[in-house]
Amino acid sequence: MSYRVAGHVYHRAVDDEVVVFDGRTETYLGLNTTAAIVWTALAAGSSVGAAADALEARTGISPDLARADAIALATDLVERGLLEPTAG
Repeated sequence: MSYRVAGHVYHRAVDDEVVVFDGRTETYLGLNTTAAIVWTALAAGSSVGAAADALEARTGISPDLARADAIALATDLVERGLLEPTAG
């Protein structure tokens, strides 16, 4: 499954982190370096698997941990309404 950034969400990379603004709630979410790697991949339309691969490559964590982290973050971001699943 791939994702896209919801239409009411704006995001910007700041150094190795990402700041996400939810226009509906007018709240900011700061993503640390690890979460920023996953966000960047998902926001570009990548699958959770590809986001996990990017996380593993950039941080050196195990494939299982990278996948678990990517799934957990994607689930949280969808629940918050910041990302939307796509059919692609």
